Amino acid sequence: MTSTLVAILAAGESRRMGKPKLCLPWKETTVLGHLLEQWTKAGAEKILVIHPQEKTAPVIAELDRLKIPFGQRAATLAPERGMMGSVVTAASWATKDSSLTHLIIALGDQPHLRTETLRDLLDLCAASPGKIVRCVHNGKPGHPLALPASLLPDLSQTSSATLRDFLGLQERPVVDLTTSDSGILLDLDTPDDYAKASSL
Repeated sequence: MTSTLVAILAAGESRRMGKPKLCLPWKETTVLGHLLEQWTKAGAEKILVIHPQEKTAPVIAELDRLKIPFGQRAATLAPERGMMGSVVTAASWATKDSSLTHLIIALGDQPHLRTETLRDLLDLCAASPGKIVRCVHNGKPGHPLALPASLLPDLSQTSSATLRDFLGLQERPVVDLTTSDSGILLDLDTPDDYAKASSL
């Protein structure tokens, strides 16, 4: 049996937003709550939230409020590495599951993505074992991004500063999910981004 793990990166400090962006309101819940609902609706069977190490972090309080079990949470192993520390944490976690075909790196600040985009990505992962699966809009790659299980041992130990740097060292087949969803190119870094995403 094969499967895909969706890792939602939620360990950022939200400095440019000025407040914890994953705890911002979104529809009937929060950004984080919506993401979890959306990936589940899209068909994701395994979801992991990468959160800050600090036990008093607002994201952890939000995970508690949403009643997310501890088996679906992981503290970032290297907060000083920023996003890459969360990616390495997700890869380390994923290597423990031999049934996985892909690890999907999902940004925690993209609640504006269409559910069908997430569903199409999961479907393409299932049809593309061993391949990197990218979301592409108007020729530009964005997030989420799916990585084959064969890459994860190296990713979990990489010293690369960014995921782009790491992937630049790889020679793996890539398949693109071409989508009309422009949201793959936007994440919520600032209040203006939040307002723009809310209008999508």
